[in-house]
Amino acid sequence: MSYVLCCVDGENYSQSACDYAVKISNNMNLPLKFLNIIEHSSKSNSLNLSGNLRLGERDEMLEEYINEEALRNKNRIKEGRALLDSLKERATKASKNEVTILQIRGDVVETILKSQGETAVLVIGIASNKEHKIGDNVKDIIRAIHKPILLVNSEYVEPKKLLIAYNGSSQSKKLLHSTSIRPIFKDIKRDIVNVNDDKRLSEKLLNEAKEIFSKQNIEVSTSVLSGDPKDEVLNYFEKNSFDILAMGAFGQPRLKEVIFGSFTTNILAKIDKPILLLR
Repeated sequence: MSYVLCCVDGENYSQSACDYAVKISNNMNLPLKFLNIIEHSSKSNSLNLSGNLRLGERDEMLEEYINEEALRNKNRIKEGRALLDSLKERATKASKNEVTILQIRGDVVETILKSQGETAVLVIGIASNKEHKIGDNVKDIIRAIHKPILLVNSEYVEPKKLLIAYNGSSQSKKLLHSTSIRPIFKDIKRDIVNVNDDKRLSEKLLNEAKEIFSKQNIEVSTSVLSGDPKDEVLNYFEKNSFDILAMGAFGQPRLKEVIFGSFTTNILAKIDKPILLLR
């Protein structure tokens, strides 16, 4: 059975992610599962095996490191369980569906990827954009998972206005089809924008997008924008006080991203509201 999966770590807007996940679970009439992943840590505050060591000192340091790592893991497990229990209690008060919790030890990306088959929507709390840096884990998850992903980087706000950035790519088409057939957000005003200096092409793409929603009897507004795509989308988003931005993700090769930067990464580093992505 499909479910809404909310991955939490206790540091990055976990309560807000919980509230958005409950909203989506209720909208889609799906169970909600909270997942806390305990990753193995290779860092130690005191381990240093370089230089000259006396006989037996290396073994002592290794034993100290093992004990230190065991204590860290024990604390992470305890904190993770407490977090899951509190979020389950919070979600159960507002959820119309079953709420379950799961704690797993392993790699974050691999663990989420294994759950992809049963995941309808993935919700993740991420660090605030104030540092203008998106973690590699988040980027890898977005590239690996071919399901809608809601990245939560701010406090919960009841979603009333959704902006969809549409460029005609396969990723953005998948997003439109996915969210129109089974809406992730209901009772929300939807606007679709396309940034293109060719107005005729832009209008053609927007009509194409509008038709996808009209088949599901969903009303949308459309706007043609011109200029730098990143700047225009963000300016339109902020000027019109939207609550969530939706768009396709990472549509260009990794090498090109390294050289020229990624539109997805640039948007994530600037926006201070949740963003819905589909690879």
